[in-house]
Amino acid sequence: MPLKEVTVCSSTPMPKGYSFLPKGIRYKTLHSRKLTHDAGKTLYVVVDAKKRQLGLRVPSFIIHRVHKQAKETLPARRAATEKRDASFIKTVAAELEEQFPDMPEKEISLVLKHGFRKHSGRVGRTSQLPLPRKIVLAVVAHVRHKHTKYDSMLASGLERPVARKAVNRKIQSVIRDWGYVEDLSWYFKGDHLIGDEDSDSN
Repeated sequence: MPLKEVTVCSSTPMPKGYSFLPKGIRYKTLHSRKLTHDAGKTLYVVVDAKKRQLGLRVPSFIIHRVHKQAKETLPARRAATEKRDASFIKTVAAELEEQFPDMPEKEISLVLKHGFRKHSGRVGRTSQLPLPRKIVLAVVAHVRHKHTKYDSMLASGLERPVARKAVNRKIQSVIRDWGYVEDLSWYFKGDHLIGDEDSDSN
């Protein structure tokens, strides 16, 4: 049986026997979609006037089942997530120490804490870059904020590209002291730094 999904606006009347599941909890969204398809029922994707998805309209019996399953499996899912996160941080730490062998332990801890914190929106958590590059971006951002006058320059009204260019030499000096030997020409370009917009919020 072909899968059936229908997009509706939020003002469309709720079908009989259906309930609304707000967007936001991935586990519930995925399972509601799968169980609705498995049951051969229509799944309604609810959007607002700007076509942004708000949630799903799912058969009520499926919503109740999904809520129950989500509650029952929450401890196990949390434990699995914590295990994955711990493994990820361990991998990051090993790569960090390889790229920056002379970096002090205190600095490593700060980079791991701030640059790779889950849900931080920082460069360390992006899925768009390979890990070695994420590490370089996170370390450079850390040095910029903690070992230069970059933040005070911004506070004094200096434009970001100008402030970034002003601290480039100091950043390079610090990371070389920490044992980084790779070419950074891909990073320092013209009047500003590129590729780490998400890391600028330490």
